[in-house]
Amino acid sequence: MRQSRPPLVRMQHIDRELRNNGYPNCTRVACHFEVSSKSIQRDIEYMRDLLHAPIEYDKKKKGYFYNKEWTFLPSAFLDRHEAEALKATKKVLSQYQGTPYYQEISSALDKILQYLPASSSENGILDIYSFEQPAPSEIDTKSFALLEDAIGKGRKIGITYHAPSKQAQTERTVHPYRLHYDQSKSTWYLIAFCELRQDTRTFAVNRIRSITPYAAGFTIPESFSIEHHLEQAFDQCTGSEEYAIAIRFTPYQSQWIKEHRWHPTQQIEEREDGSITLHMKVSALDAVKRWVMRYGKEAEVLEPEELRDMIRVEVTKMVDMYGIIL
Repeated sequence: MRQSRPPLVRMQHIDRELRNNGYPNCTRVACHFEVSSKSIQRDIEYMRDLLHAPIEYDKKKKGYFYNKEWTFLPSAFLDRHEAEALKATKKVLSQYQGTPYYQEISSALDKILQYLPASSSENGILDIYSFEQPAPSEIDTKSFALLEDAIGKGRKIGITYHAPSKQAQTERTVHPYRLHYDQSKSTWYLIAFCELRQDTRTFAVNRIRSITPYAAGFTIPESFSIEHHLEQAFDQCTGSEEYAIAIRFTPYQSQWIKEHRWHPTQQIEEREDGSITLHMKVSALDAVKRWVMRYGKEAEVLEPEELRDMIRVEVTKMVDMYGIIL
């Protein structure tokens, strides 16, 4: 027995027959799908009355036909550009492979894509745009599922975390708040309250070596805001105190700095000589230090003094390391 087909598939078949001048009728299509003629009649009426398909009936040939050119868009909600954008989404989606719901989302897209018009270009939008496929960090799907379950149920977890800055592993009990994906790094992070540090911290998921689910629950404080937490962070690092940062960039470097959004709180002050001062409020001075030092003599920290001192110490160490005599 032929497997039952949804109305959309039946309408695709009817459209194909109409475009090929096959003059389909309700009886013949109903026999093909092993459904009632009334079901096919409703399909045709839907196409004609709601999708505005130019369908007419030819009494001599005892079948339907298109009285003018018309393109069948199956869902009635997608135009051709939206259909092609969905195909591009499949390519973009690949960077999330290995994470929960990837298979479900990918499968859902496949089900939608099979209903797109056959006449639509297979590449379409991909002939105009290309999408970089970053190399995502390795993710243990079982660990990811444990994190997701703990967040959903509001349960504490124990983690063994490898901190590359200290080259050490620590045992921590955390209250997992949110899984956050950093597009610029192609990396997943866990935002959680750490009982060891008594503060909210951001953990790279690929650096979590083990996870132990606990029965004890937790409640996210009403004062916690994921948006505020991300605003305070810089390069996914946070600290206990917020600082007003001011960095002057030379006219040469300024042209590239202005092309990017480095932080949600940033403000750019332009100067007559072509230089700029970048202002932002963050709590991770060490992360800002690493970022500023990429630009060498093209960037100068103006505020706060604590960050200037950190740069001085780093530069002094570099001078000693390279044996430079000043």
